[in-house]
Amino acid sequence: MLVVIVGAGKVGAHLARLVAETGRKVALVDADEERCRLLAEEMEAFGVTLIHGDGDEPSVLEKANVRSADAIVAATGHDEDNLVVTLLGKREYKVPITIGRINNPRNGWLFTDEFGVDMPVSSTTMMVDLLEQCLEKAGT
Repeated sequence: MLVVIVGAGKVGAHLARLVAETGRKVALVDADEERCRLLAEEMEAFGVTLIHGDGDEPSVLEKANVRSADAIVAATGHDEDNLVVTLLGKREYKVPITIGRINNPRNGWLFTDEFGVDMPVSSTTMMVDLLEQCLEKAGT
């Protein structure tokens, strides 16, 4: 199983490590050359293929072997990039599972199947939901 992760910030890099530890193949893509340089040795130790390039670009996704991917995770800090990644993954490359990180909750309405997102992930929305559950449980 191959998982392609676009965005090697704190979220993407940590996700790559955790997924690689399960024995799955991981390709991690990031446009920041310095970030790739800093992560190169560590990702190699985890067996993660690290690719420097813009994950919005089909040629970069091809280098990540996206046509063989079982899942693609758009984990950049930019919602518009995450939507492009999931849309390309789902529509162009027929990746079975697409997950898109929502940075600005106001953009959540865009993270739908129409934009190639199977599973939208918003930490803000998750925290609000958990808070509401806790408050209900506490009776307040």
